[in-house]
Amino acid sequence: MESHAPHQASVRLRPVVDGDRPLLFSLRRDSALQSLLLTVADATDDAALDAWIERRRSETGGAFLVIEDQTSGKAAGYVQITQVHLRNATGYGGLVLAEGTRGLGFGRAALAELALHASRVLGLRKLMAEIDIDNAASVGLHLSLGYREVGLLEAHFTDANGITRDVLLFERRLEDE
Repeated sequence: MESHAPHQASVRLRPVVDGDRPLLFSLRRDSALQSLLLTVADATDDAALDAWIERRRSETGGAFLVIEDQTSGKAAGYVQITQVHLRNATGYGGLVLAEGTRGLGFGRAALAELALHASRVLGLRKLMAEIDIDNAASVGLHLSLGYREVGLLEAHFTDANGITRDVLLFERRLEDE
């Protein structure tokens, strides 16, 4: 398979630092983006967003890491692993990119790094993902990185506007990482 330049983005996943707050806050305050990511924030004031970051950073067995463009050194978004089941060594992966970084290969590079982190650092054997049925870009990205569709969750998510959405369930086994 021929590789194209957009897929050559070089990223590193790193812990959140104070300078990341403006980007993280703007991503969390974007209600349309959050709905696409199957999330509705209860509150988006600074205190609530600080609490959200702290909750994500301290989740047992999980991860909350900033995606950093290694070329520019700038934050491009974040990845997370939540809902970790320690005995089964599974968790749910997620990815959020800032608007100017989408479509440039950062998502592909970040999800590949997240799989390595899940396997090598967290000891997980499987990552799962729930993706809105209409989020074609995310579905295609996950499929291209070895995830497989394992089910449809009908009327699974209610967005900020009260619209109920169907969600696809994906999994990726990590034994080869």
